[in-house]
Amino acid sequence: MDPIFIFFLVLLVFMYVLLVRPQRQRARQHQDMLQSLQVGDEVMTTGGIFGEITDMDDQRVQLEIDADVKVAVSRAAIAQKVLPEDAANLVEEPQQAPEPEEAPEPAAAEEPEAVGEKQAPR
Repeated sequence: MDPIFIFFLVLLVFMYVLLVRPQRQRARQHQDMLQSLQVGDEVMTTGGIFGEITDMDDQRVQLEIDADVKVAVSRAAIAQKVLPEDAANLVEEPQQAPEPEEAPEPAAAEEPEAVGEKQAPR
C-alpha cells in the first residue's frame, strides 16, 4: 500500500473520532432530552429564558416564566433541563431597592441681561 493512502486513511479516522462522533453523541443526547420532557420540568431555552413546562405538543412547549406569564417556544429551542436544586437557586426573594437620596436643589439660574432692542435703519 502507498504510504500517502495510509496517511489519509489515518487522518480520516482521526477526524471522525475527534470531530464527527462527539458531535453526533451530543445531538443524540439533546434529542433524547427533548423526548423525555414532561409537564412540570424546569428548563432553559437557547435564549437563556428559564421556565416551567405547563403544556406541550409535538412541536411547541408552553413555559411559565413568572406568575401568570406564559410563552410558547419551539421544542427545539429548549437547551437543557434545569436540575431541581438549581431551580431552587433561581427563585430569589426580590430585593428592595435602597431609598433614593434626595437630589440637591438646583442652583437658581441667573436671568440673562436684557439686550436693548435696536433696529437697523432701513
